[in-house]
Amino acid sequence: MCQVLEEFKLESEMRGVERGLKQGKIQTIVNVIKSKFGFVSKELIMKIEESSDDKIDALTIKIIDAKSEEELIEILS
Repeated sequence: MCQVLEEFKLESEMRGVERGLKQGKIQTIVNVIKSKFGFVSKELIMKIEESSDDKIDALTIKIIDAKSEEELIEILS
């Protein structure tokens, strides 16, 4: 019984770490977009937060070449 509880606790901690890492990545992306364009719309922030890790990774690469926030929204759609 104790082994099961320990495994559950470890899995819960890992999920927390993963959520924290994703939130850190999202905050960094938002900061880069804000630096590039001077603003970040609530719509884009929501789309980033709702996106899969794969889409967030694709967005990270495309930020460099993006000419507008709309281009970034397209990547997440």
